[in-house]
Amino acid sequence: MAIHGAADGSVIRELKVAQGEVVEQGQILAVLDGYEMRRADLLVAERNLRLAELQRTQISAGAKGSEKIAQRHVVAAKEAQLTRLRLEWERRNSLVSQGFASKQSLEALRAELDQVQSEVEQAKHTLLSLSETRGIDDEVAAARVTLAKASLERAQADVEHTLIRAPIAGSILSIQARTGEAIGQDGLLRMAALDRIGVVAEVDEGEVARLKLGMGATIEAPILKGPVVAKVSRIAQEVFRQKRPASDVLIGRDAKVVEVDLAPEQPLPSILGAEVLVHIRLDGSDKR
Repeated sequence: MAIHGAADGSVIRELKVAQGEVVEQGQILAVLDGYEMRRADLLVAERNLRLAELQRTQISAGAKGSEKIAQRHVVAAKEAQLTRLRLEWERRNSLVSQGFASKQSLEALRAELDQVQSEVEQAKHTLLSLSETRGIDDEVAAARVTLAKASLERAQADVEHTLIRAPIAGSILSIQARTGEAIGQDGLLRMAALDRIGVVAEVDEGEVARLKLGMGATIEAPILKGPVVAKVSRIAQEVFRQKRPASDVLIGRDAKVVEVDLAPEQPLPSILGAEVLVHIRLDGSDKR
């Protein structure tokens, strides 16, 4: 099979394999131009996600313990001040009723008492807010994490777009483009799984109706030491004109044929494109 990049015309930054090399499925065959920039974008996206997650954790956890302790001291101090002013107000009120203090001084003390009472309530509210997670803040933080994850996935896809991986495990047959060159119509390279070589026979359309899966066949070729037994494993559902020049002048180059896959019962030589002669046993007879 021919291996292409994300788009023809991509420039190869680094070719990772050589002709004849055996590769695993998913292995990187080549790195395309633009990889470094996409990789840098990926690192930024990873750090942005980490920052968003830390910010959400901070919001979910609320204020630090030291801040809460400090605010508790503020509340205690304000409450102590309020208690002192209440005692003073009771004493001052008694003096006013006895004529030893003016009503103006009592009113001034009352205003101070109300002010401290308000400060106590405010201090308690602040302490409560430090102990609770504000719902809207947590929602905003969660949305930022979701957005950062989406950006990371996009960055990962962009990096993958600059890598060409092997779609199957197999051997590199030929290289069509090298480092610094653009990938053309022929693709980057050609590869195949040489451990799964099969045979495709071209059968005249008039004989296809007689074929059945599992039928026995014999394969002969100069590259083989002797005949190889095989079975019909697939019968194509499409008729097309014969692709190669026919050696049999009675068949002709315009013959209409159907492709039939054969599964050999023993391994074949690791040679692609070899021409073979196939005998398929139809109803007890041989058909070439």
